[in-house]
Amino acid sequence: MTTGRKIEKIAGIIRNQYSEENPTGIVNCALAENTLMQEEYLKFFQSNLHLAGMDLTYGDTVGGSQRLFKALCRLFERYFNPAIPVRQEHIITGGGLGAMADQLVQLLCEPGDIILVARPYYNGFDDDVSERSQGVMYGVDVGNTDPAGAGSVAAFESALTKLSKEGRTVRAVMLCNPNNPLGFNYERGTIVEYCRFCEKHGIHLINDEIYALSQFGGESATPFTSILSIDVEKEAGCNPARVHMLYGMSKDFCANGLRVGAVVSQNRDLILAFYALARFVKVSSASDALWSSILLDDEKLDYFVTTNQDRLGAAYRYCCSWFESKGIPYQKASAGQYVFVNLNSFLRSENDEGVPLSTPLARDSDLHMDLVNAGIFIGLGSSFHHTECGWFRFTFSVMRAAMDVALDRFGQVLERRRKEKR
Repeated sequence: MTTGRKIEKIAGIIRNQYSEENPTGIVNCALAENTLMQEEYLKFFQSNLHLAGMDLTYGDTVGGSQRLFKALCRLFERYFNPAIPVRQEHIITGGGLGAMADQLVQLLCEPGDIILVARPYYNGFDDDVSERSQGVMYGVDVGNTDPAGAGSVAAFESALTKLSKEGRTVRAVMLCNPNNPLGFNYERGTIVEYCRFCEKHGIHLINDEIYALSQFGGESATPFTSILSIDVEKEAGCNPARVHMLYGMSKDFCANGLRVGAVVSQNRDLILAFYALARFVKVSSASDALWSSILLDDEKLDYFVTTNQDRLGAAYRYCCSWFESKGIPYQKASAGQYVFVNLNSFLRSENDEGVPLSTPLARDSDLHMDLVNAGIFIGLGSSFHHTECGWFRFTFSVMRAAMDVALDRFGQVLERRRKEKR
């Protein structure tokens, strides 16, 4: 499917989303949106939008306000355990993390340069990296190796060797931590090994940590380790100038629509280059003020973070219990807003018109559209570059009333398919 057709299809689904006013609409369990804290955030934001005269001007810096820089430094100090204090000169902000990733690739890569990432990976990276910046995402299959473990680096070594022999330039590694779509945290030692790998080959390490505070896995889960908490020079012999962290407001703060993203880097030349482009993606003063208002309120911030984590955990367990009741395998997750489920047993070899479904993608798409037609939208595993058919990403951070409707529709499709196979 072309990018244009994909956008048109998703836009049509979004225009017809389920709500109390539109009960026959489609429940969106595909896009990573968190509505579990929507009422609380709306109440807070509606009461805490305090603008100053500066907010009606171009502001005090083009790459973000002094207010937001202070708020972000405070957030990182409280929750990310930085090995080296994050200062204003390490940060650049813009209108959404996708826009910031796009600009980062423009600055790091020449057209055609490759960024390595473990498969499956967040499908939005393809657009962020390639649509304007002309970088190339290259999915690395780590096979049966634990993707969260240090052994996964060997697959990256093999991929880089292969690409180099082909005359292609690898410019960076993208590490999505917590992982999207698999919902795990990388082990600290693994992150250190990726730093060593990047230093060895003279490439950059980009760390997407947009789900950093969306943790729900409990004591047995691998704890989240931010790249900020690692002294990469001391622990990995890695030049800090080649390590960059991405963060944003969308996921941990349940506000995809407010569009604030940040890049944190000790590479001063890179940050200065960002400033040359910053006016094209400048954060709205209103979004800047709203995010700052919660980041600078210690009591409210702690409440929102811990409550969101509790609700994510409850929603995850609720959905996984339903999957288990239906005999649906899934990959256990400990962070994020989604779970990867295996619906391979519900795929069929021909559609309702008797037309053969001859490829894995055709069989996956057939089930996907069956679910959409029934009023539930979930993510195709193949769109995340998964190597096996039958896998789908299911977003569980949906209000319970809508989730019950989604699971009821989901169950009807699966039960009908079970009966067809008997």
